[in-house]
Amino acid sequence: RRSWCSGSIEMVIHLVVFCVGLVSLSRSEVLVLGGQGLSGSATVEALLSHGYPVVALNDGKNYFDYESHIAHRIHNVGCRRRATPLKDCFELQQFLKGDNKISAVVDFTSSTGELMEDALDALSGLNPDVYIFVSAGAIYDVVLESDQPLKESDSVRPSGSKRSFYASNNEFGDKMLSSEETLIARGVPYVILRAADLVGPRDTTHRWWQYQLWAEHFTTIGQGFPIPNELSAVPFSLSTGDDVAQAVVKVLQRKKINSVYNIAMEKTFTLPNLLLELCTHLNKEKECYANYNDDIESYHLYPSSHQGILSVEKAKSELGFEPSLWQSVLTTTVEFYRTGKALFSNEKDIVLGRLNKNIVPYLRLEALGSEINSDIEQLKSSLSEEVVAKPHHHVNDEL
Repeated sequence: RRSWCSGSIEMVIHLVVFCVGLVSLSRSEVLVLGGQGLSGSATVEALLSHGYPVVALNDGKNYFDYESHIAHRIHNVGCRRRATPLKDCFELQQFLKGDNKISAVVDFTSSTGELMEDALDALSGLNPDVYIFVSAGAIYDVVLESDQPLKESDSVRPSGSKRSFYASNNEFGDKMLSSEETLIARGVPYVILRAADLVGPRDTTHRWWQYQLWAEHFTTIGQGFPIPNELSAVPFSLSTGDDVAQAVVKVLQRKKINSVYNIAMEKTFTLPNLLLELCTHLNKEKECYANYNDDIESYHLYPSSHQGILSVEKAKSELGFEPSLWQSVLTTTVEFYRTGKALFSNEKDIVLGRLNKNIVPYLRLEALGSEINSDIEQLKSSLSEEVVAKPHHHVNDEL
């Protein structure tokens, strides 16, 4: 027989759950353009954990564990942006006809001014409170030189003939800055987040994983890391997906508009330093070595921007941004790709294919393949043992 007290507690619990449900149901959705890659998936995860319902517009490809980790928890709208203008995307148009209140757009995909125009035109009827564009620190390669560290205000293009000359310094940076300029010119409430080169799990550029696989099998590959002399001492910043995700959530929570923020870790890197830290973490520092050369085109994957480090003081002051700590990022990233050899065969094949094409000597291909296959079998065995060792929970145990 239940006491009045226990019954009252139960009623209070049901009331709280009911009220939380009402808040969740009434909260406007966030439309994410992209959301599958390193910073996109981290942002979707952060939005969900803070109670924001998410609609993701992307091509539906299952990068890494997107299908099992993210896709089933959100409303997915299929569209291949680079193949079809958004106004011609059937699923998007059907979604826009519905009674949907979008409070914010988070855009990871408008990497040119034309793509930004396309997005703003197609989504003009939504009238979001803020349009958040995730841009890149590479834009600082195409603007007038400034003192270090680079501040958000240091994004002034040169005038006249110098503009095209500076634009040629970094094609990607030029296109991203064009996207920023297009967004600002349209007069919608905006926030621009300029991320440095990204590292972390679920990186669809596969840059870090190439270096990690290289370091793990350094002796077998038998080739040193190429480092152009011109870049050997160039300082640069790195960002994580969690850094971008945190910034997006804080922009929404603090209702910021019409602002630009650099987003990065506070540690300063150089390419030799980054590779040494990776090798040391893998206990391979005695095997790894670098080949310094004068060829700027030699195979190197960081940095994509050469103008220096990003200041995050504005983001810390106005958003309460807390940059990720490098050692924690390094540990998490290495472990993700270590087990990824067994878990993500498609992505592993892409990484190995790029190394085989650009780095691995022909006579070492077979030995490297055998070594990696052996690693995968050991990983699968250990991962299976971990699953078996975990206690099994029944639904009733959780209630």
